[in-house]
Amino acid sequence: MSGLMYHWAAVPPALPADTAITNQVAQTRGERVYVGKSWLGRREGLNVLYLTGTPFEMGYANGVLTQKLMDRQEQALLDLLNRVAPYEWTQFLLKFMVVYKNRHLPQHVLPEYQTEILGITLGCPDPHPEVGPYYYRVLNYHAAQDISYMMMNSPLLRRGCTVFGAWGNHTRDGHLLAGRNFDWEAHPVFDEDRLLILCEPKDGIPFVSLAWSGMAGAVSGMNREGLAITVNGAPSDLPGDSATPTCLVAREVLQRARNLAEAVDIIRRRQVFVSAMFLVGSRQDGHFVIVEKTPTQTVIQEPGATPWIICANLYQTPELKNLPINLEYQRMDTSMPRYQRMQELLQAAKGLDIPQSVNLLRDRRLPGNVAAGNGHRSTLNPLIATHAVLMDLTEGLFWAGTSPHQLGKFVAVDVRRLETELPEKTLPADTMLASGEYQRYLAAKGNLEVGRSALKQKQFAVAAQYARQAETNNPGYYQNAWLLAESLFRSGHTVEAAQACASAVAGQPALGGERRQLDQLARDIAQASGSKGGATK
Repeated sequence: MSGLMYHWAAVPPALPADTAITNQVAQTRGERVYVGKSWLGRREGLNVLYLTGTPFEMGYANGVLTQKLMDRQEQALLDLLNRVAPYEWTQFLLKFMVVYKNRHLPQHVLPEYQTEILGITLGCPDPHPEVGPYYYRVLNYHAAQDISYMMMNSPLLRRGCTVFGAWGNHTRDGHLLAGRNFDWEAHPVFDEDRLLILCEPKDGIPFVSLAWSGMAGAVSGMNREGLAITVNGAPSDLPGDSATPTCLVAREVLQRARNLAEAVDIIRRRQVFVSAMFLVGSRQDGHFVIVEKTPTQTVIQEPGATPWIICANLYQTPELKNLPINLEYQRMDTSMPRYQRMQELLQAAKGLDIPQSVNLLRDRRLPGNVAAGNGHRSTLNPLIATHAVLMDLTEGLFWAGTSPHQLGKFVAVDVRRLETELPEKTLPADTMLASGEYQRYLAAKGNLEVGRSALKQKQFAVAAQYARQAETNNPGYYQNAWLLAESLFRSGHTVEAAQACASAVAGQPALGGERRQLDQLARDIAQASGSKGGATK
């Protein structure tokens, strides 16, 4: 098996004719670090990377300038691997499966992006040579986002993005606006180390994207021609053979497409190995579409009667909406309430502008304007986003949110003047930070974690105490009442446990699995107390 993995691992592409940049040493000038004409700096607390030149030059500069960030990210991914597969033999089998599935990956990656990834690996020393060949490792990391789409319903790695596009008479002055939350409950490093990339390639359209270091692909971006794209998860089965990572499809769109027809053509031509949804908008066309793409189909969702469109990870086209995997995801996960809440907010937003748009992304209520505590997965802002962006395609302005999640300031960039800072257009941080509400939310998360640990150790009174403290810090969150109900039930206080369980159900649990567990708990409590009822809906 080791021999097969060695045989299947991708061979790095040949070095380009001009590698003069490898003789350049990073130089600090003011608050920036330069390699050639590319540089790394900060804008209002946000990491900013400017890349220009040939694919190899951009990749090499990326590797040199962001190597500390790359090392932190890879260590976080390895920590996740160690949690998911704590034994060496299980890690070996996982690696074998990935290498086998991706043995044809280079055939689906454009040569220029392979060269850029080669430059990244030559610019950043390999921190973990024991894991496998460096170039092949980084190439595979570009498919990590796609793999996570298959884990959208996994307790190990939660995700579920919400994105909207609006235009015409619904926005102020008819501007073409978009906003997206990239919800990914991964290691905090992916929230803290988000990277604003300003890219002026030697060949192609300059663009802006918000992603991470060592990444040639894009997940949220806008180019100088006024075309924007976001990549969003979709219900997906286990992949077949390797194909093009969706972030590299989005990168090609940003670098090559000037309108919807060109963008859709690129997406249609590229084969993907997991399903995804692309929100694409164009200043030239004046509206947005959603491209729903599976390994076998590409379907376009055109806007309906309203001058807006919403993507919440749920297929909506006639060709795909009735797929069993889509119906199951709709029933068990959070797409529908997120879609409904965004629809409510857009309907109420007359003359939508950028300040209003950031409020949409930060909204923490359920459909019907119901308060449900902070961190509820069915809200637009469950406080797990690793990045958030706003885009005004009409003005050519791109706002990148700063951590934590989408609560920090949104820093503006003009795609026509990438190096010009625009502090006057910065959007302020969410008041949740200054008020102390976010700190209390974090305290409540800690309360629940300690309480659950006490529950496992049969320290029921301690668990109940922490459940009540979590409710004080984060009122109305159903998991507080759930922990309290479990603690009271196991200590024999069935009347109080039934009341707590009813409160948890009233808090509208986010996931189908949670609703089933609470239903069973209610039956167990009812049986223990001698009641004939108790089943929840």
